[in-house]
Amino acid sequence: MKMDNKRFKLMLGLNQVGSTNYFASSTKSSTIKRCVNTQTNTQDFTQFDYLLQSPQIIKKVKLTAESTLHTYEDDLYCYESIQNDESAPITFQTKSSPIPIQKEFYNINPLYLQEYNEKEYNYKTRAIILNRIQDNCQNLNNPFSHKAIYLYDLFLCRIKSKTINNQTQLRFLSLAMIFVATKMNAETPNISSLLLQSSLSMTKQQLIQYERLILSVLDWHTNPLTIQDIMYEIICRFYIAHPNLKGQSDQDSKIINQIINVIVLDHNYLSYSLEDISFSIVFALFQKDLSDDLFEDFLKMHNKTKQQLQQSIKFVSKYIRVVNQLNEKQLDINSLEILKLVCD
Repeated sequence: MKMDNKRFKLMLGLNQVGSTNYFASSTKSSTIKRCVNTQTNTQDFTQFDYLLQSPQIIKKVKLTAESTLHTYEDDLYCYESIQNDESAPITFQTKSSPIPIQKEFYNINPLYLQEYNEKEYNYKTRAIILNRIQDNCQNLNNPFSHKAIYLYDLFLCRIKSKTINNQTQLRFLSLAMIFVATKMNAETPNISSLLLQSSLSMTKQQLIQYERLILSVLDWHTNPLTIQDIMYEIICRFYIAHPNLKGQSDQDSKIINQIINVIVLDHNYLSYSLEDISFSIVFALFQKDLSDDLFEDFLKMHNKTKQQLQQSIKFVSKYIRVVNQLNEKQLDINSLEILKLVCD
């Protein structure tokens, strides 16, 4: 049975989700910018860009002399005439250019969880759901788990209704976040595999419904910078400044991924800037190989000081210590279990 907007809003406990005219023409500039050597796009995509960059589940495509006509399986989207032209990507200049800055819309209130009924949604529930996002992405060889995780927090921070009727809603939402994040990074999601992997009784129709809600609440802002993006930018600059340490980069990358995968499960990470966490991880990882003076010089290149990072260094160090201990014992433990080891 097709679910209309009203029934869908009632199911989620929502009163207003904004306009449903999702493909209305935008007055924003239509530009696509890609960060060099990363999966990071800057956050100025328009509605048109979203559709052009990553079309919905397409039933049939009809080409005409002037446009491409898409018909969608779910009948929720009207026919759209899309001009078949796309701007060339614009890249950041060099590794000496400024580190990308998160757009203001993507700022997340670190205390947003307090706006929810603790019995319905709390930091433990959040960690479990986000760990499922990581597991689903890993099983699908999908590299965009951090995008999906950031969008998940942003959505629950931005949505006006703070009522969660059941945990299935959160699991459906997490799956839809993977869908949206993957589409915005120039990949074509395998819908069937995504739904099958989740072990949820979620249909394609429901997935598209959740996508519509996400786009409405986030006002089409679906491509934030993440800790993974900023960490990559900073570690590249660090290796340029200290090329003698690059020999162990493969092992460093593995450890860094382990660290950031568990850190994002801790809601307290939202209290720090992505830059501060990333610089702090670099310091904690290389403090045995680099003198404080050399690290201070590296920070000065980016208008930072070690004093400014004291709290974030303390925050990341406890995770790095546990991750290193597990690696020494050759124990492969889930990020959620690492979080429990650190916090319990």
